[in-house]
Amino acid sequence: MNIRTQLTLSYIGIVLIVLFAIYFFLGGALETVLSDHITNALQVQAALTREFLIEELPDKDQFNYDNIDPLVDRLGKVGQVRLTFIDKSGVVRGDTERDGSSLKEMDNHLSRPEIREANENGFGEINRKSDTTQIEYRYFALRIDRDGVPIGFCRVALPLETVNTALGNLRRMLLYVTIAGSILAILFGFFSTGAIVKPIKKLTEITQSIAAGETTSRVEVKSDNEMGQLSRHFNIMTDRVQEQIDMISVENKRLETILNNMSEGVLLINGATEITYANPAAIVMLNLPEMYIGRALIEINRIPELQALLREAEHTESVAFAEIRLENLRESEAEVTIVPVIAENEYVIVIHDVSHIRQLERIRADFVANVSHELRTPLTTIQGYAETLLNTKSSKNKKRKEFTAKILQHSTRLTRLVSDLLELARLESGDIELKRTVCHLNSFHEQIKDVFEPVLEESKLTLQWDIPEDLPKVSVDRQLFMQVFVNLIDNAIKYSPDKGVIEVSAETRESDDDVIVHIKDTGIGIPLESQSRVFERFYRVDKDRAREMGGTGLGLAIVKHILLCHDGRIWLESELGQGTVFHFSLRVSAEV
Repeated sequence: MNIRTQLTLSYIGIVLIVLFAIYFFLGGALETVLSDHITNALQVQAALTREFLIEELPDKDQFNYDNIDPLVDRLGKVGQVRLTFIDKSGVVRGDTERDGSSLKEMDNHLSRPEIREANENGFGEINRKSDTTQIEYRYFALRIDRDGVPIGFCRVALPLETVNTALGNLRRMLLYVTIAGSILAILFGFFSTGAIVKPIKKLTEITQSIAAGETTSRVEVKSDNEMGQLSRHFNIMTDRVQEQIDMISVENKRLETILNNMSEGVLLINGATEITYANPAAIVMLNLPEMYIGRALIEINRIPELQALLREAEHTESVAFAEIRLENLRESEAEVTIVPVIAENEYVIVIHDVSHIRQLERIRADFVANVSHELRTPLTTIQGYAETLLNTKSSKNKKRKEFTAKILQHSTRLTRLVSDLLELARLESGDIELKRTVCHLNSFHEQIKDVFEPVLEESKLTLQWDIPEDLPKVSVDRQLFMQVFVNLIDNAIKYSPDKGVIEVSAETRESDDDVIVHIKDTGIGIPLESQSRVFERFYRVDKDRAREMGGTGLGLAIVKHILLCHDGRIWLESELGQGTVFHFSLRVSAEV
């Protein structure tokens, strides 16, 4: 039942109760008033009749039916009531309802209640059925005194049917008025409650629209009454709620942006270890399927260490931390922190990929070990030969020259190592200013021949330079870029067998935006597990062979950083026993 029906029925109910209460109360009151009015009318009629009879009646010894009954009939006709005259002895001498013999046959009325009361008190009143006519009357009797001596009684009577008819007409009229008032009350209640309910209904509609997401809806304020105040305060409340929603939305977007762009993986799981949220990093780290929401973590990713860490956090209700291996990470190393949210019975899992950090730590350890070894070996040699020179008593120039040559060789190696380290540090720091010039790659050919011609002849290796003349020019720092060619070709010479072939070629790809250079050898090749590390400092595939050939282990790292400074890149293809191809790319010069 809606509020309009409730208000209408309540209003109608109250009005009907009031109207019918008024009906019954007013009906009773009017009945009393009408009854009193009829009684008063009978009293007046009886008083007038008494005065008339005092004047007109003969002496009491001359009372007879013939001279009194006509007088009584005439008076009753005029007053339109039943009029009776009874002498002092109770004999009825005149009555408007009886004539002749029927009048004479009437009973003695001295015992009638109203006559007895009038005889005692001067007047008498009663409602009763007439013994003569068998009709109910309202009687009013007065004692008639002449010169202070009672001579009889005059009695006025009105049929109660007439009284009841008048009272019935009055009640009927009141009922009609009540019914008409009820109908008007119903109509008024219907329309008045409609006016009251209309703004409430509008408010309800606006509330429903806001609940459905239309937060811009507002209630129109048309008055300053209670409904107007309610509408105004509702709009104020809605504005404040909208402000809070906007603030929460901004915070959610900010939080979502942070979580989506975090390198750490973040998961939220409930007490049943079901995933309720995962950011993109966590999806990648744990290799989650598309439909992961609501699924148990152990069902998707069976990592015993992660499950054990989760149980620990659940048991201790405190932060749990461990470094575990995740199969989907590069080095399978991750720091996992699980934070229980006690109030919500949830757990926040933060996964930090530390594989790169661990890799850098290993590189640093290798670097320290390699640098120590590289420096210690020549220093020990220099120290040994120097001590021999100081302690030897031999004066043979040949031996002295041999030791001096060894010292020079190892000091030169140290110098080259320190120079390469300084060069690499300078490239990695970015604190270098490129002196670019536009040139063709073939301009490096003659210099390369001059550098490697003695080595090539000694090793019986063939250097094939196959770079087309129509290749676009590039903008490079010639001195640095010369080092790229020298390091890569020197590397190829060291690992190629005698009578091998080293090919240098170039081409354009990717809509002629880049020049791709290839340096191919027929050497021993590089194992697959080492190919991703050959550009690290001091990393060697075959350490003994590399040291025997006098390399520092920094050549490819220097090449990589020189190309990065030129916005280029380097990569390789290799197969054991089949040789290696180094590829590097450069941007075509925009200058003609």
